[in-house]
Amino acid sequence: MHISSMENMDRCYRRFVAGTELESRERLIVLDLGGADVNGSYRDVFRGPQYDYRGADLVAGEGVAIVLESAYEIPLEDASVDIVLSGQMLEHCEFFWKSFEEMVRVLKPSGFIFLIAPSAGPIHRYPVDCYRFYPDAYAALARYTDCEMVDVWMDERGPWNDLTGIFRKKGAPALPAAAQPAHDAEPPFAGRGSDEEEAAKGSVSTFEVLEKLHTALKPESYFEIGARDARGLSLAHCPALGIGPHAGALGALRENIRTVAAASGDYFFEHRGKPALDTPPDLVFLDGARFFETMLLDFMQVERLSRPSTLVVVNNVLPAHAAQGARERRTALWAGDVWKLYETLRRQRPDLVLTLLDTHPTGLLLICGLDPHDDSLWKGYNAVIDEYGGGSAVPPEVLSRAAALAPEPALLSALGKALRQERGRGPRVFRVRKKLQKLQKLFASDAAHA
Repeated sequence: MHISSMENMDRCYRRFVAGTELESRERLIVLDLGGADVNGSYRDVFRGPQYDYRGADLVAGEGVAIVLESAYEIPLEDASVDIVLSGQMLEHCEFFWKSFEEMVRVLKPSGFIFLIAPSAGPIHRYPVDCYRFYPDAYAALARYTDCEMVDVWMDERGPWNDLTGIFRKKGAPALPAAAQPAHDAEPPFAGRGSDEEEAAKGSVSTFEVLEKLHTALKPESYFEIGARDARGLSLAHCPALGIGPHAGALGALRENIRTVAAASGDYFFEHRGKPALDTPPDLVFLDGARFFETMLLDFMQVERLSRPSTLVVVNNVLPAHAAQGARERRTALWAGDVWKLYETLRRQRPDLVLTLLDTHPTGLLLICGLDPHDDSLWKGYNAVIDEYGGGSAVPPEVLSRAAALAPEPALLSALGKALRQERGRGPRVFRVRKKLQKLQKLFASDAAHA
């Protein structure tokens, strides 16, 4: 189960089930058609005690409660299932319209069908691989079975570019408002590690550096993802936008600052097909959820909105202790596995200019030379997550900050001046990168001889 498919099913749950009357029922039958747990299961999305989760597949195996004699006959009564799921199955079904017809038959009048299938990607027989799907195909399925397609979206993350569709029977009750819990909002944490695990590094704070960058860059627009408190946003004297699950509760801010209470994934999803920002940001601060895959996607989204002269600042890339860099939080000072972003971009996007800064408490990564037309990370997203995701240990060179530069005022001033000079010169990415690489090498050489 690739990560983007799981995220799309989670979005279906949060948009149409979570916080609704449907979820409040004492018992809900969830049928997962093609639900064998080969490398993950949507069962993780529907975890509440009220869910009677039944995986159905042609062969017995892990996660399979119903073994089907035929792909086109579900051994359940009409209108007996609350939620029907099917992900990464339809392309392997020779007569998929017959299978979908069965999904509609067993669905209760108040229920939903959540359907995910690839619109791209290589051949992967299981045992056959017959189709790829576009939105019109889902609309045709709805017409064929005389049901309603409530929504459809295509994920741009490759290689599968999943197509997600939500279906209901015609005449179903009006859609209730869902609670929309944020999937990448971090849960409260009240624990603490040992003194060694909680130790920090760096003498100059993250927000001191951010303030110096504002002064040097003189941004005409500022964008912040995370917006955990007002410290970053309050530095902006230009039009600024901060988004985050708790951004709406930051209190009084200057009139130039706007906030939106939303997780980054939800914000960009709601703005799909339309501009997420009014103008390209000159300075971006990424301080969102401390998970590698979320931070990578945040960067990908931001690069599309930016220009070559945009500076992206990523927080939490240099944990001072292995416990701070673990995916599962067990320390108060926690950076998560955001540290993986530097190595990932260094290998996957060698065209970018990357600079690590030895800041307090968990380091910064500066990213320059952006190209809003580069889609290589989008095309390879799921493969990248497969390679770099998981719970790997923090490498010694990350903990030692061997590749990090000191956040000297001269470096920040020179960087800001270089980007400011390029701001009005058009989208010539190569020239910007060349200038920044020269500047980076200069300060790296000075640091080595210091």
